[in-house]
Formats: sequence, C-alpha cells, structure tokens
Amino acid sequence: MTDLAILLVIGYLAGSLSPGYFWGRVIKGLDIRNFGNGNTGASNTYRVVGPVYGIITAVFDLLKSPLAYYFSLSRVDPDLAILVGLAAVLGHIFPFYLRFRGGKGVASLDGLFLISLFFASHIYSFLLFVGMIIYYATVVKPIRLSLRHWLKLGALIFPLSLIWMPFKLAGGVLVILFAVAVAFDLIRKFNPELNKKYLEKQRFAKEKERSRFSGYTIFLFSALLVSLFFSREIAAVSLVFFILGDIFAPLSREVAYLPQIKVIGDKTLAGAIVVFTTSFFAGLFLHLLTPLSLSLEVVAAGALFTAIFDQLAFFVDDNLLVPIGVATTLSLIGVFL
Repeated sequence: MTDLAILLVIGYLAGSLSPGYFWGRVIKGLDIRNFGNGNTGASNTYRVVGPVYGIITAVFDLLKSPLAYYFSLSRVDPDLAILVGLAAVLGHIFPFYLRFRGGKGVASLDGLFLISLFFASHIYSFLLFVGMIIYYATVVKPIRLSLRHWLKLGALIFPLSLIWMPFKLAGGVLVILFAVAVAFDLIRKFNPELNKKYLEKQRFAKEKERSRFSGYTIFLFSALLVSLFFSREIAAVSLVFFILGDIFAPLSREVAYLPQIKVIGDKTLAGAIVVFTTSFFAGLFLHLLTPLSLSLEVVAAGALFTAIFDQLAFFVDDNLLVPIGVATTLSLIGVFL
C-alpha cells in the first residue's frame, strides 16, 4: 500500500504538468484559462496560442497518463495501476499550482484506456471505458442525442445478437422489423396526410424521406443482407462500426485541433478521423471481449474502410453504402490474403 500511495502522488504530479498553460504564459503572455473554453487542454491551446502548440499539448496530454501507468507496473498489479493512471488524469484536471483549474482530461483518459487494453484485465478496461463515456457525455461535452440517434444506438442489438444468439432468432427479428418498416413506408406513400405527420417529427424523420424509403428501412435492409451473405465476424464489424461512427461523427466539429477540411460535400477530414477512432476502439472491444475470431489487422482495416465509405456516402445513402461496402471490402481482402 505504501508503494501504491507513493505512485499515486507521483502520478498526480506528473499529470498536473500543463503545457497548454505554460505555452500561454511564454508565447502569448496570458492565462489561457481566461479565454476560449476556459481550460488548459489541447483544444483551447490550439485556439488561443496556436495550432502547433495545440498539437504538442495534445500529444503530451495523451502520453502522460499511459506513462504513469506503465512505470507503475514494476511496483503494482496491472489492474491496480489503473488507479495511478487515473491519478495522472486528476492531476491534469486539478493541478494544485493552478488553484485546481486545469483541463478536462479527455486526451489523458483516452491514453490510459488504450494502454490498459494491453496490460489490465479486460473487465477493468471495460469498466474504465464505461466511466469515460459517462464522464464525456455528462461533464465534458453533454451529448444531446436526437431520437433518431437513440434508435440507431439501440440498433446495436442486431450485430451483438449475431455474436451471442442463434442466427435464426436474430435473423427472424430482422426480417419482421424490415417487413414492418417497408409496410409503413408504403402506407406513407399512399397516405399524404400520414406522410406529412411523419415528416413533421424532425427529431425522428428527415425531409429527404418524403418520397423514398426511410433511413430505418434502408438500414434494416443492409443489416439483413450483411447478416445473410457475410460471416458473423464481418457482419458484426461492419454494422457496429457504422452505427457508432454515424452517431459520433458530428462531434468532430467540437474538436479544434482536428482538421475541419471538407473532403467530399459536407464531409470533413475531422469527421473521418472521429469515425476511424470510434470504430477502432469498438473493434478492440469486439477483439478482446467477444468470442469472435477477429485479428487486429481486420479491426484496423474495418475502421479505415468505415471512414472511407462514410466520406463516399455523399453519393449513396450511408445506411446502404457503409455496412455493405465495408463488409464486401473485408471479404475481398480475406479472399486475396
């Protein structure tokens, strides 16, 4: 316990090093906490001091909690070392010499989670990830998901059911829901009043669905095709990556140091980075915590192609293009390799 206490103090002190604050003082002669979003993190450093300093700060903040975790492994159990990494995160958020006003700890938490996947028990990594999501969604940047996004998040039950349930049961549910969705769209087509009421629910419907199948119907169709014609590994990867990437891609607009460069239409490079990162982390969970036979190469390739097809979805509905495109590409790679 003595070793752990010492390591916690060291972790806190290491985490309290705030390059963003020092860049502000040295380069601009100001306290960056009085500008922008009011903290010492990479995003605020990027906006207030400059892009180069923001990126350097992001790298530093990303590495300090993993380093605190790694150097504590010689003294404590890998699972217990997570506490040392969290002490570094707390140091980043509450540096004592700045009157406990630092950054928000996003990069430091991300780095700690990533290194924990390779050393700690999977259950502790999972609990850390759940805590991170709750913290991000309630404190860092409260996420207000639309009804449409909540429904899409609930759609994770389809790829996850392919992992742990008999295919006949999971596939049967998909067929029924797809049939119901098609029937509702056909009724809308011949009932203008119903169609109008549907489109008025803007948190649920989109204007482009006025004279075409809804996104829900198209997604269920894609999920059904992917489930029927591809292995459960590829089906799970393509559907999970698409669902999470589609939900979290809009958050890319909130991260200043990501390049907001438009690639195709309204799609940005920042969005592609968020889609890739979200998909890759989701793939690590599928790799580590499920019985699927997934290699890290497949996870990385799936994340990359999800980001690529998401950019191309400007031309074709993403509910159709992304899941089927990723599944087809991963299958072709498997054939040629």
